[in-house]
Amino acid sequence: MVEILLDRFKVKYSSTDPNAITQKKAEEPITPQEAVMRTEGTLFPVADLKDYLESINPRMESFLAEHYIGDLIYNNTGGVEWKPNSDIYPLRSYSMAEGNKHGALEIFEMPRKNAQGEIQRNRYIAGCDPIDADAGTSLFSFFILDTFTDRIVAEYTGRPRLATEAYEILLKSLIFYNAEVNYEKNLKGLFSYFDSKNALRYLCDTPQILRDMDLVKATNLYGNLAKGTTASKEVNKWGRLLQAQWMLSRNNEESEEDLSLKLHNIRSIPYLEECIAWNSDGNFDRVSAMGMLMILREDRFKRTQSAKKNENVEIKTLSSDSFFTKNYKKQTTVQN
Repeated sequence: MVEILLDRFKVKYSSTDPNAITQKKAEEPITPQEAVMRTEGTLFPVADLKDYLESINPRMESFLAEHYIGDLIYNNTGGVEWKPNSDIYPLRSYSMAEGNKHGALEIFEMPRKNAQGEIQRNRYIAGCDPIDADAGTSLFSFFILDTFTDRIVAEYTGRPRLATEAYEILLKSLIFYNAEVNYEKNLKGLFSYFDSKNALRYLCDTPQILRDMDLVKATNLYGNLAKGTTASKEVNKWGRLLQAQWMLSRNNEESEEDLSLKLHNIRSIPYLEECIAWNSDGNFDRVSAMGMLMILREDRFKRTQSAKKNENVEIKTLSSDSFFTKNYKKQTTVQN
């Protein structure tokens, strides 16, 4: 047993393949669950997720007690404020029974303000898997991420009576966190609702990184076509890959003692369950929402890295000035 556990430890912390530890457990199982563990068809680190979920189960009540459950309401200044509500309940199980699927906004961390008492723009980003009709089985789901800490700070997953109720919950949450959301734009209802509320600034432009990777067409877009992400098979697969990579990245890369992973910061129980159960034939709304979020996160990271590189470029002549080459030089060429 000791040899098996030591082998697992070596595989877990020496391999970059998220399925390596899962494969190892399936090859040398010590429980019936491991003997029938899925080893193909998923990008998620199933074994690590199961271990983390099992560590939460004995303290589930105290774990969930740290979350905020309630509503967001508009105040007199046009902003949004938090109001606790003990009469509503979030959907905390992926395999939920039939019944009330309205759900509730669940906040893991309240928005943090700077020294000026404001929430910095671009600190919080979101990902959403929307719905378009008032009836159906799919759930409306969104997550909000703090890019400073790289932790999920809020989630809503549910199916209100009307689709517009779900859109309003998302809009209030984005105002509350001063966040932008990347969403699956295959459905048009979300854009139309935000447009009617003059709130398109909360919908992110189509991530440039998707065009760079040829996952979407680089054309002149406007309206709904300029916002969000078209969910294709390739885009969704990349979104799941980004989730797996994020989960397995360490919280503190510089520390040799802290071996905790980003997945150990996840506080959404049903999201963990969805990742464990994911297969190509099922419907996994939370995974889809997180895929949109991870794509936006990756796009922001790439833009930030590009900006840092540009800042280190020494401007010796006008031709090496990016502003000149994009603006003045283009104008003089036309005049000549």
